[in-house]
Amino acid sequence: MQKNKRNVWAARLMLATIVFAVSGCALFEKVKATVSALEDSKVADNYEPSEQYYIGRGVSAVIVDKYPPVEVKDQTSEKQITYINEMACFIEAASKRVTRSAVKLGDYTSRSYDEQQHVYNLVLFKGIQVGLLQTDDVTAFATPGGFLWISMGAVNMCENEDELAAIIAHELAHIILDHGMANYRTAYKGEIFSSTLSETWFSGDGLGANFGRLVTTFAEDAFKGYNPEQEFEADNWGTRAMAESGYAPDAMVKMLQRVEAYEKAHDVDPEDYLAHHPPIGDRIKAVQDLIKKENLKGNPNTMTPEGVTARNTRFAETFK
Repeated sequence: MQKNKRNVWAARLMLATIVFAVSGCALFEKVKATVSALEDSKVADNYEPSEQYYIGRGVSAVIVDKYPPVEVKDQTSEKQITYINEMACFIEAASKRVTRSAVKLGDYTSRSYDEQQHVYNLVLFKGIQVGLLQTDDVTAFATPGGFLWISMGAVNMCENEDELAAIIAHELAHIILDHGMANYRTAYKGEIFSSTLSETWFSGDGLGANFGRLVTTFAEDAFKGYNPEQEFEADNWGTRAMAESGYAPDAMVKMLQRVEAYEKAHDVDPEDYLAHHPPIGDRIKAVQDLIKKENLKGNPNTMTPEGVTARNTRFAETFK
């Protein structure tokens, strides 16, 4: 039974790499209405959870065109993808107790009353789904609708499960705090259909081309990275989520230190994903200050020597 469930999930993950094609259903009509609004230069403040989910699937198609996904082709890859999805779902469930208030998360970002209410009420249409990217680049992406993509380079940089949890929690924060949609609303104040990527991928008119332009706008933002304020907020929320999930909060610090070492050891191109993040040193200090101020600690029941050893062994058996 468990294996069948995993196979069903694997099939869903593969479907997530394909831009949806449906007709004669309510969702399709909603997307048509969305496209019409975009053509009329009307900005949708928010999309329904189902709409964000399908936008996320479309963005995923762009991501896996650039970075090939790890396919479920043997027991090892199946184990890895199942493992990281179980982690993400557990963290997402525990994180429901974490504040979503911009003020309480360090006051890094500014949200209007309506935007903050939307973040408070945000739900995921089909939960969190995680895919692995077959690249040594250290990178990760979060899309609207609950899709996370983490590179094997980022996974292999982790020393243990707690550090992998730090990556997941940080990326999950971008989804839960609606960062992608916030950037989209900001971008739409200008002309976004001049996108080079959109012009390369899509030509002509009609629903398909317009939907393509919509998802590639999100994809371009994902490749560029979020703005510094959103990165600080994601670190803050992610660290709190780790504590709620029973992981060591200071693993977020250790992960950021590994990223800092990676940047120093490699010539990070100005166009690379990491180049768009705020200085790592500033992020490390902010997380350290947060842990001290809020006295964040992992669950005593999970931070025992036996608990730590069990997590480290589980991680090593899956990825090392």
